[in-house]
Amino acid sequence: MNESPYQVLDARQIKRIEAVHGGFLYQHLYAVGCLFLAAKAGASAVVVERDEDIEIETGAQRVYVQVKTRSAPIMPSDIDDVLRRFSQLRMEHVEGRREGGARFVIIVNSAPSPALGAKIQSNGIPGDVSIQWPGHTIANAPAVLPPAWSGVPEAVQWCIAAAETLPFALLTPESLVWKLAGRVLLAASGGGPNADHAFRVESLPELFEQLLIQLQDFPSPPVHYRPQTDEPSLDTDQRMRIICGFSGAGKTSWASQAALHTSEKCAYFDVGDMPGPAIATSLVRVNRPGFGGGSNL
Repeated sequence: MNESPYQVLDARQIKRIEAVHGGFLYQHLYAVGCLFLAAKAGASAVVVERDEDIEIETGAQRVYVQVKTRSAPIMPSDIDDVLRRFSQLRMEHVEGRREGGARFVIIVNSAPSPALGAKIQSNGIPGDVSIQWPGHTIANAPAVLPPAWSGVPEAVQWCIAAAETLPFALLTPESLVWKLAGRVLLAASGGGPNADHAFRVESLPELFEQLLIQLQDFPSPPVHYRPQTDEPSLDTDQRMRIICGFSGAGKTSWASQAALHTSEKCAYFDVGDMPGPAIATSLVRVNRPGFGGGSNL
């Protein structure tokens, strides 16, 4: 590995700075992972940097998540303040000032120290508090929680893999992950469209830039359709064709009219507003015979 041409006065200081920024990035990526899982897990909202690092609201429960990254095994003293804060939050629910039950989770990037491990084994922490680290999954873990990762590179890989499963996403998976990480950072600072620090599940398709009507019924054919000169036939043995024409020339009208008179299965896939790199992955996710329509095909 080549040394950087930019020298620093204190090498230990740069390590501390990298650790601070790495810890925050890990936390933001963990929130991104929660966003990817929220809808399937039945969550209604994911909240960042309010009472806890991350809070996930469901119909009957609120999950409070504290995210910690350490270069050494986590010690009991590292979570003392967290447990005291969890105790205060627990009372908010017990005394009815917050609805539903409460669940508390600590996510760490390395296994606990022997002292903390012994404390966990001897039930030395409250029963509604769980600690999750790489390779260890807590019992009855909320489905909205990603696994604990060893570091930022693993976090990025996991999030990209999760993004690849989203149907009809306009952005490439890697671009979507970094966009969401930036949005989480902005929300954590109290700015932007999520100034209340909350991401609501019903708004996630727009946030993910999913075009939910990409695969749809053909546009309605014109009431009075007039075939054009040398109009091509929709049915053909060719595996691929490109039908070209200026905007408004009648390509969509031809496709919708021709589909009425074919016995083959047809699907309409509009790529007019889709970035080029996202077209192939979106088509693959559809996974069915299709017909390409729109201004780019």
